[in-house]
Amino acid sequence: MTRVAPACAECGAEQPEGGACRACFHALLAYEAERPAAFGAVHHLTVATYFLQHPAGYTPRALDAWHALVDDALGGRASVAELRERMGREFAGAARTREPGATPPTHWPARWPLSVRDVIDPRQPLPEPDEYVARALRWAAAARDTLAAVHGAR
Repeated sequence: MTRVAPACAECGAEQPEGGACRACFHALLAYEAERPAAFGAVHHLTVATYFLQHPAGYTPRALDAWHALVDDALGGRASVAELRERMGREFAGAARTREPGATPPTHWPARWPLSVRDVIDPRQPLPEPDEYVARALRWAAAARDTLAAVHGAR
C-alpha cells in the first residue's frame, strides 16, 4: 500500500516526513544566513513568499504589503533598500504584522504551484547559491502570478 504524505493546511504542499514547510523554511533561513550573496539577492522575496503562502495569524495589511513587495521586487520597481525602508515605515511603532487568531481572507489561495520545498528541502543536497537564487525567484514569481489570478494584477 502506498502511503500518501499529508498536505500543508495552509499552502497545500505535500508534507513528507522531514520535509514539512516549517522545516524547509528554517533550512532556507539557515542557508541564507551562511551565504550572504544568496541572502542579499532574495531574502526579501523568500520571507515574503513564505508568509504569503502561510498566512494564518497575519493581518490583511501585512499580506497586502508582502504581495506588493514581491510584485515590486520582481517587476524591478523597487530596490531591496527601498523595500526595506517601505516595510519599516509600514510596520513601525504600533503597526503589527501578526494578529493572533487571524485567518486568511476567504479568497486567499490554499494551493500554490510551487512551495518552499521547491527552493530548498532539508532531505536533499543543498543547491549551489546561483541555483538557489533561481529557484527562489521562480517561487516568488509563481506566488505573484497565483495572487494576480485571484486578485488581479497590482
